[in-house]
Amino acid sequence: GIGVKGEESWEAWWEEELGHIRSLSGRIVETILSLRFLIFQYGIVYKLRVKGTNTSLTVYGFSWAAFALLIVLFKVFTVSHKASVNFQLILRFFQGLAFLMALAGVAVAFLFTSLTVGDIFACILAFVPTGWAILSIAVAWKPVMKTLRLWKSIRSLARLYDAGMGILIFIPVAILSWFPFVSTFQTRLMFNQAFSRGLEISLILGGGNVNPGL
Repeated sequence: GIGVKGEESWEAWWEEELGHIRSLSGRIVETILSLRFLIFQYGIVYKLRVKGTNTSLTVYGFSWAAFALLIVLFKVFTVSHKASVNFQLILRFFQGLAFLMALAGVAVAFLFTSLTVGDIFACILAFVPTGWAILSIAVAWKPVMKTLRLWKSIRSLARLYDAGMGILIFIPVAILSWFPFVSTFQTRLMFNQAFSRGLEISLILGGGNVNPGL
């Protein structure tokens, strides 16, 4: 909505983050800087076991074909429910069919090629920066994306990336918060020894609550 603050909406915050890309020179510089992520993909692709001894550019082309297929799958599974309210059953059918075909394709690749589990993780490691490069370039050329009616897909992809990065960052924090020794370690790390000893005594006297009156 108009006038929504960045603290209240992810979309408003994201739009604020893109506010510095306005001039033509800024868009060109952003595009050039984003191309560095594609070098990362190029290096990983030629380390896959599935390629064997083939070092031609065809391998790099196949990697882009696989990435394009992932983009198509992403688009299929992120179709707006408001736009598809009249054919929900057909949409669910195509989504399920696309998911089964993707699983079948991976299974066939495991059976008839030298694809390994390590190759799958390597591909993920290669495609994540590639997607970020495409996203950064698309964001830099926002007016063009809006003209091509691709801006909603770009925004959905950006939301997916932010959510994924948030999960990767906060999952270790959530897991560590389950262990009581982390709290003690954090207290000793943040405060001096005398304060830590006084805080531990307060916890003991308060029966585990720093503020027994609460």
